[in-house]
Amino acid sequence: MTDTRAALATVLRHAAAEFAELTNRSVVGSVDGSVDGSVDGAPVEADALAAALDALTGSGDSSLVPELHTHLARFLDDGNPAGRDLIAPVLAAIAGPDALPALLEAAARDLSDSQVDLDITIAELLRADPARGRRLVTEYATDGSVERRRVGLHAFGHLPGPKDIDLLAAALHDTDRSVRLSAAGQLDIAVRHDAAYAALVEALRSPFEETRAAAVESLRRSGRPGAVADLAPAADDPSPRVRAAVANTLGRLGGAAAVTLLRRLTDDTERSVREHARAALGRLNDLGPLLALAADPAPGNRLSAAKALGPAVDADPLAAQRLADLLRDDVAAVRAEAVSALFATRDRGRWAPLVLGLADDPDPVVRQRVAVILSHLDRSAAVPVLRRYMSDNDPTVRWVASTRLAQ
Repeated sequence: MTDTRAALATVLRHAAAEFAELTNRSVVGSVDGSVDGSVDGAPVEADALAAALDALTGSGDSSLVPELHTHLARFLDDGNPAGRDLIAPVLAAIAGPDALPALLEAAARDLSDSQVDLDITIAELLRADPARGRRLVTEYATDGSVERRRVGLHAFGHLPGPKDIDLLAAALHDTDRSVRLSAAGQLDIAVRHDAAYAALVEALRSPFEETRAAAVESLRRSGRPGAVADLAPAADDPSPRVRAAVANTLGRLGGAAAVTLLRRLTDDTERSVREHARAALGRLNDLGPLLALAADPAPGNRLSAAKALGPAVDADPLAAQRLADLLRDDVAAVRAEAVSALFATRDRGRWAPLVLGLADDPDPVVRQRVAVILSHLDRSAAVPVLRRYMSDNDPTVRWVASTRLAQ
């Protein structure tokens, strides 16, 4: 018969020693399965710890449950995430879904860690009893405590079956940022359902910038013909971040209406928005504005054109010619960006010689880009260049060459 008390003492001894190492404390005392759980020594060997945990989780020893609750509470009070993560799965294995309230409370305690292991344990219990889990996490998601609402909204993502769209839509207006983003993420998963889509469209008018940006990104995955029209007001959003998200989303949705909006966004007052809009037009092969930019006297505009033309060079001869011109630009930053734009090209035979022609460019940034892109386009042509770059006078060029040669 398994000595569960001895197994628990082993786990507690390990948790105490791990916490002592983490906090640089000396840990002295006796471990007998009591609440103290301190130890003089190093963490338990991995095999011994695994054996103790296996013995506990497979024991079904319900007499341990009160003590496990006590240890869990102590670890939370001590700020010991390692102890929490050792005890939580044991409690879950023995008590089953009855452990959910305690584990959700544990998740609501911030111990400055990712809570990944605890999250997995909670998810398993929610799937084991979805009806009970749904009632419990609903209580948390609508609680007056921000910490409990965060836990409840996050836990909803683990429940099988349909989402509670009304609850998630209400959470988009929560005072806490993490609650809002958790709700937006779960509505994103359900965006093809009418109610979720409607909630995200409504969220485009949220007073919170990150909620509006998240809603824009989610509508990209909706697959709805009317998504571009629903997004149109957000093209005038006061936040550049949101307008840039609109440009990215329009570039994925496509269509004449999307192109019309993107052309307007290429004249946005914010540079980041303009660049996202130009890149989106490049993905959609609407090249008129980009071809004009590629010949613009302003170097910044030519640089933007170089960034955006890459996706179109294989399909459009004019785009290819413009990018070839930009590879010979007088401004080094434009040449460097034109080299980078060739990363995704499929016509490697055409572009490798042009990039090779820049191997001795006087600008180190251009040489750095050549090292990366040439090794992608033509490995055999790149090796002699990379070997030569190992003696380059620029340390970054030498580092890039060394890395590429190693690969």
